[in-house]
Amino acid sequence: MIALTLQHPLTWAAPRPLWQGATGPGLAPVILRFASDAFMEQLLAVLAHDPARLAAYVARPETWRVPMGSPADATDHVPLPGPMKAARRAARRAAAPPEPAPPEPAPPTPAPLKLYQPAHQRYYIACATLACGIPGLPDRALAGGNEQVGMVIRRLLPARPGDTQASNVEFAFVSDADGSRWQRVSDSSSEAVLAPGEERLAVFPLAHLDSGGKRRAVWGGLIPVARREAYLGATVSRNAQRLVDGQRAALDPASVPASVPTSRPSTLARSSEFRMDVIEPWKAMIRSALAAADDIRNDASANDSQRQIRVREANLRLQMQAWLVLADMARVLDDHLAPVAAAIAAASTAGLVGPRLALYDFLARDLASAETTSLAAGLRRVGVSGDARPYRRSIASALRDLTPATVASLDAATVFYDGAAGGGWPGFHMLLAGVGSDGGASAASITALGPFRQTSVLGNADLSELLKPVSTAAGFDLNDLERLATLFGRCLTPEIETSARPLPYAQQLAQTMADTVSDKGLFCLRFVHLNEDCGPLHPPTLSVPGASFELAGFFDSDAPARPLRISLPLDVSPAGLRKHARGTGFVLSDMLCGQVQRAKGLGLIDLIRQVLPWPLHKDIDIGDGAGCKNGNDMDIGMICSLSIPIVTICALILLMIIVSLLDFIFRWLPWFVMCFPVPGLKAKGGSA
Repeated sequence: MIALTLQHPLTWAAPRPLWQGATGPGLAPVILRFASDAFMEQLLAVLAHDPARLAAYVARPETWRVPMGSPADATDHVPLPGPMKAARRAARRAAAPPEPAPPEPAPPTPAPLKLYQPAHQRYYIACATLACGIPGLPDRALAGGNEQVGMVIRRLLPARPGDTQASNVEFAFVSDADGSRWQRVSDSSSEAVLAPGEERLAVFPLAHLDSGGKRRAVWGGLIPVARREAYLGATVSRNAQRLVDGQRAALDPASVPASVPTSRPSTLARSSEFRMDVIEPWKAMIRSALAAADDIRNDASANDSQRQIRVREANLRLQMQAWLVLADMARVLDDHLAPVAAAIAAASTAGLVGPRLALYDFLARDLASAETTSLAAGLRRVGVSGDARPYRRSIASALRDLTPATVASLDAATVFYDGAAGGGWPGFHMLLAGVGSDGGASAASITALGPFRQTSVLGNADLSELLKPVSTAAGFDLNDLERLATLFGRCLTPEIETSARPLPYAQQLAQTMADTVSDKGLFCLRFVHLNEDCGPLHPPTLSVPGASFELAGFFDSDAPARPLRISLPLDVSPAGLRKHARGTGFVLSDMLCGQVQRAKGLGLIDLIRQVLPWPLHKDIDIGDGAGCKNGNDMDIGMICSLSIPIVTICALILLMIIVSLLDFIFRWLPWFVMCFPVPGLKAKGGSA
C-alpha cells in the first residue's frame, strides 16, 4: 500500500476543512488571520471542535477603522470530560451545514490584502493540504527520510525595471555567499519551480477530524510579516537560474555557467567608503566654516579682537576635524589606491597616468599664497604674530606629515585641540575648510576658505546621478566636491570588493528602491514538497500561488493598535515621588561625564540663542572637552541612579510642549490625543 501511495502524483490543495459546501476543492493555499497572542491555541481549538469554522478566519482586507472582526474563541477554557467533548463534535458533524450568506456586492476598487505585524496584534498562518493527485485527493503522508515540506515567499515584480505595464513575475528570496536578494524564478511561463538557494520557511502539521470522523492533517506555516524591511531592502536580480544548475554549482563550482549570478567586479563599495569617510565629513566642515564666517562677519556688536577670538575658536575645532578626515583619506588611499599613496609619499608622479595622475595633481596642488596666509592668520591668538605650527599649503604635504604615531594620538585624544604647541597633536596646520582673517579679524577679511574651492580644476565630472545642486553662501556649491569623489571612482579598477567595507544600508536601500520604483511591495506564497531521494528526475512539487498580499510596516497608518497601558505616577507630590526607587543605572565614562557637567550649566535660553542668527546669537562655551576628575586630579566616571517613573513624567511634559510648539507647522494636534475621564482616580487615597 505504501509503495502504491508513493507512486501517486502529488498536488497541493486548499485546507480540507474549507472544502465543505464547495463545488470543488481549491488548489491555492489560504491565509488565516488571528487577532490574539493566543493564536495557536485558537487554531488548535477550532480544528479540534469544528474545523469548518476555519472559513471565518480567512484573511480579508482590514484597517483599524474597518476591522475584519474576530470569530468567537473556541478554546476550552473549562475542561470537559472526554465523552462529552466527543459527543459535541459528533453533533456538530451531524448538523446540517448552514445556508451560505448572500454574497456582498464587490466594492468598485477592492482593497489590497495587507498583513500586519505581531506588534499590531495580528498573526497570519498559511494553510494547505498535501494530497495524492487522484480522484478524492486523499491525504499524502510523508514517508521518505529525506522527504520535506515547506513554504516559500515570492515577491511580485515586473520582469524589467520600471515596466509598470507588464504583468508581474515571481522572484525568489535567495540567501547565499553573495548575501540576500530577490532572484527571478524562471524565464519561462512556468513559475512552479524552486530556485537554487531559495529560503524555505518551516511548516507544521495540524491534525483534525473530517466530517466522517476520519483523521486528517493540513500543513500550516507562520508568515513572517515582521521581516518586511529585510524583504523590501534586499537587492533584485533579474537573471533566472535553474535548480539543476545551482545543484551542480554546489557540487562543483568550476561547472557553474557564466550566466549564474555571483559577485561581480565593481568599484561601488570602495567609492562609497571614500565618500562616507572623506567627502561627506568634508561637506559638513564646509557648512560649518561658511556658517561661522557669516555669523562672525555680521556681528556688529563685536570689535576686531573679539572677532579674532571667535575665528580662532572655530578654526581650532575645524582643524581637529580636518586632521581626522586627512587620516581617513590616507587610510583609504593606502587600502584602495596604493600607487597614488606611494606617489604622495615620494612626492613623485612616476607611474601615474590618466585619472590617477589627475587625482595626485589635485591633492598636490598648493593653495594660493593669499588664502594660506589668511587661514594661518585665522589660527593665531590675538596679539601673536606667528602660528604655533607651520601651515601646509597642499593636501599631499599634509598627508606626508601624518605619521602612524600621530594618527594614534588623534584617536586617543580625550580633550579638544587648544592650539598650544606639543600635546601629541600633529606638528602642522592644514584646514580642509576654515575661516580666514587678516590676523586682526576686520569684518571685511573674514571668509570661508580651503582647498574645497579648487574643485573647479577637476573639470565637469559626470554628476548625472547626483541630487540637485545644494547652493551655499559665497557662491560655492557643495556638490562640486562630488567631482573629487567621481575622480576617485575613476581611478579604481573593477574587482571583487572583498577588501572594502559593505555598502551602507541606506545606499543599499536606495539602489533597491531605484530598481523597484513604483513597486507596491506585493508578495505571494507557495507550499513546497521536496523529496531529496528522487534527485533531478522528480523536481519539487509547488502549489499554485496563494492570494497576493502586502506586508505592513511597523508604523503603517492603517495598522490596528495593540492595546498598551502606561501608568504614570499617581502621587506627584514631593512626599509621593520620594517613594519611587531609583533602580535604573546610567554608566557614564569620564569624557561623557565632563560633557554632562558642562551641559548642566546651560539653560533653555542658551540653547535657543546658539541657533539664532546675529544679533541674538550666543556661542556656547564647550570648554576643553576634558572629563570629570576628583580632588586628586584622577579621571573618574559616574554611575547615575535614576527613577524611571519620574523620568516618564518629564518625558510626557516635554512631549506635550514639543507637540504644541510644532503644531503651527504640522497642524496635528486635533489627531494627537484623546482623553477620557476616570472618576475616582485620585492621587492620594484613591484607587489605581
